[in-house]
Amino acid sequence: MHNSDRFGDPAAASVAVRDDFGVPPSLPVPEALRQVVHECLDDLDELVELFVAQVNAVEGYHDSVPVEDLRETARPCLELLLRIIGGLSIPDRLADISARLGRRRVHQGLPLELLLQAVRMDFRVLWTAMLERIRPADLPALTRGAVRVWEAVELHTVQVHTAYLDEVAVLARERERQRTVLMGRLLSSDGRDTHLVAQVATALRMNAQADFVVAVAPPDHQSALRAAVAAHPSDDALHLHDHNGLLVLVAELPRGRGTAPAWLDRVPCAIGPRARGLARVPDVLRATAEVATTLDGDARQPVTLGEAWAPVAAARLGDVGAMLAEVVLGGLETVAPHERERLLETVTVYCARGSVAETARALYCHRNTVLNRLSRFAELTGYSPSRPTEAAAVLLALACAGHGAGGGAG
Repeated sequence: MHNSDRFGDPAAASVAVRDDFGVPPSLPVPEALRQVVHECLDDLDELVELFVAQVNAVEGYHDSVPVEDLRETARPCLELLLRIIGGLSIPDRLADISARLGRRRVHQGLPLELLLQAVRMDFRVLWTAMLERIRPADLPALTRGAVRVWEAVELHTVQVHTAYLDEVAVLARERERQRTVLMGRLLSSDGRDTHLVAQVATALRMNAQADFVVAVAPPDHQSALRAAVAAHPSDDALHLHDHNGLLVLVAELPRGRGTAPAWLDRVPCAIGPRARGLARVPDVLRATAEVATTLDGDARQPVTLGEAWAPVAAARLGDVGAMLAEVVLGGLETVAPHERERLLETVTVYCARGSVAETARALYCHRNTVLNRLSRFAELTGYSPSRPTEAAAVLLALACAGHGAGGGAG
């Protein structure tokens, strides 16, 4: 609770006064109204008890605000309202009482609708007290001054309301900052700190033992991932996090679902293997980040590790990969460049489609042409794309040579 939210603290009182609290100066204060205001101020303890009794009868209010607290805050608020109504000076100790009340109730967990209901009871309490104290001859003057009573209460209500919402926003930003810090620590860890995992689960309201999907978008595709998350109207537990230049989505999977949510189907991003428990998310992220590096600007859908294994492995192999490409594809150096490109295109499409007929349709050529090119490739390199183990070596060699093999990584 803010130090400025203390009520009834003599040390916080000041002899300074404010002459204007926002009530239009064009509204004169009838002398009869000013007199009855003074009488109400003299009987302030009685008005406080009346207000406390009425508010405490509101269902659910006393669950958040103890009676003594309600009494402590009611006194300065009623005094403020009476001073505004009577056109009296406002001591500094009362100047921000409305805002302090709004912030205080946020920290006590009082719902806004209950707070506003209670604050508007001020009008009933004050108007009733004035009617009881006004002389019959002065009743017309009190009636003419009713607008001052109403405007004072509305001014107080608006300031309480605004302060409440501002404090909610401040707390929300602080919670988001804490979530971001905790998630950043988790993603940079090895996942073995059980206390940290528990903290993240609590802060993000996740089940640490659930399954999670991890999606990663490189800079070119981050706006698409943000838009997909923003357009996803769900109570699913998820978190977006900027991590080392990548945008990371960590989302808890509902029980029984082992795949990424359908709303990611059109998002160009890397999707990692299912993380079985929040502690596994850092390891999955590291693998998924490598898949994300294979995405190019033309990507239109998610890419998994299973689809991008070849370029990921090629990146890992480094110099060894370059040697592998030379060993597997070296025989193609003896043919003309146009024939080499045609053979590589055919082999790549055949490995992706797994069918001569499908390859022929994709390349708009006869199936015998496909068979001849595959045979020619095997003759030159010694590796047949129709044999699974040799096809895997060819695909990896192509990826190492920078020919984009990988079944959808681009």
